[in-house]
Amino acid sequence: MSRSTKQISRGKENREKGMALLVTALMLVFTIPIIGLAVDAGILWLVRAKMASACDAAALATARNLNLGLTLSEQTANAVARGQAFFLANFPAGTYGTTNVAPSITVAQSNLSTLTVSTSASGNAPLYFMRYMGTNISLAGASGKASRRDVNVMLVLDQSGSMSGTPCSDMIAASKSFVGMFMNGRDTLGLITFSTGAQMPYPPNNNFKTNNALANKIDLVSCGGWTNSSYAYEKAYQQLVTINEPLALNLIVFFTDGNPTAFTASYPIKTVSDTRYGYSGGPCGATSTCTVSKSSCTDDVGKTPGQSGWGTFAPKSFVMAGSGSDWPMDPDTGNYLSSGFTSCNLNNYSSDYPYRRDLAYLPNTDTNGNAFTGYKSTSTFSSGTYSGKLRVDDTTTMDSAAYNAAVSAATTARNNATLNVVTYSIGLGSNGGVDADFLKRMSNDLASPTFDNTKAAGLYVYAPNSTDLNQAFARVASEILRLAQ
Repeated sequence: MSRSTKQISRGKENREKGMALLVTALMLVFTIPIIGLAVDAGILWLVRAKMASACDAAALATARNLNLGLTLSEQTANAVARGQAFFLANFPAGTYGTTNVAPSITVAQSNLSTLTVSTSASGNAPLYFMRYMGTNISLAGASGKASRRDVNVMLVLDQSGSMSGTPCSDMIAASKSFVGMFMNGRDTLGLITFSTGAQMPYPPNNNFKTNNALANKIDLVSCGGWTNSSYAYEKAYQQLVTINEPLALNLIVFFTDGNPTAFTASYPIKTVSDTRYGYSGGPCGATSTCTVSKSSCTDDVGKTPGQSGWGTFAPKSFVMAGSGSDWPMDPDTGNYLSSGFTSCNLNNYSSDYPYRRDLAYLPNTDTNGNAFTGYKSTSTFSSGTYSGKLRVDDTTTMDSAAYNAAVSAATTARNNATLNVVTYSIGLGSNGGVDADFLKRMSNDLASPTFDNTKAAGLYVYAPNSTDLNQAFARVASEILRLAQ
């Protein structure tokens, strides 16, 4: 190659290198800002995601802590302070180099039964590559929202004889702590206590914390008697029906330490002789059958045996316990009925199973329309005047009726499409044991053999000992407040 040709080739190479450097320099002018924008945008995304998470946490914490205080203004101030603390715990000052970040939390009523908590936060997020473009910071912001539905809670407490002593005291303490987790002035709480009968020491009220009104009533609970679960549950449910707030969260919290042993019904008097199971001390042994004469009771309108129309109904609605020596009792007080049973075995407290002699049969439902038949087996008379009727002389049928009526009451409440009642049950196991299957059915617990996914799911919580009751009630309260969000 000649010298001139080499010189031309080198000149061309130099020009190409120069162009490459120029193109690279020009590309860097555009590429560096693009890379810087991508990096800074990623940092901004992290800041906003972290801030959004903190806003959500603050909103939920505020909603969950609206129970602190007696008035809405006190509750709002206390809850907002908790919400701000939660925000700072999730987004500490200086996170990712941010500055001037502070949350704003407001509580407003969105409808008659719902409070809405809104949180927002904004601040300066640092930029790194974009500083070369003259921009050092960028505004970053996020928001969160949570709602808190009002709740109507009927607290149903078992005060039967097996609860006497320490279990009763522990139940009282746990119940008072439970009550304290709800919002005075917004939530409505009421108290039903039950043993042989069911009482309402505290009708539902939304000022239940004022002067410790509800807690003071819980302190007065004393334990003794049988276990009339169905009557107590029905009494609680009817209170929710009376309140009638479809937009609120309607709940029954049912606590018991044992199985149902009583129920309430109106009974026909036995007006003819028939063959039925015997009773202790009777004309035939307790395991045999024999002819049992008609009742000698005076009926509910004062008619005596032999008078026209006598024996249509038993004297009045009363409680029957399925096992042992059982007598009529007042379902609202739990007291033995000592009058109104003239010339009647039902008035003889020293006799066993008086209902076998004086009552014709077990009606199909209790006084509230809850079915005595259901998941536990029952038997009927196979012949005679009362053929096909539920046996009142069979202790298994009587026991089953107590269970079935309680489950029927809970099912009726759950099927109320307007109120959508949710049932939470707590079972104490140390006093002889509870029937978990029974309480799961009442609650429509996910583990219930009859769980209905078209209806509100409740929860069954087991407390092995009375010292575990505080934790059991706290878990139920937590589940309720979670649903209220």
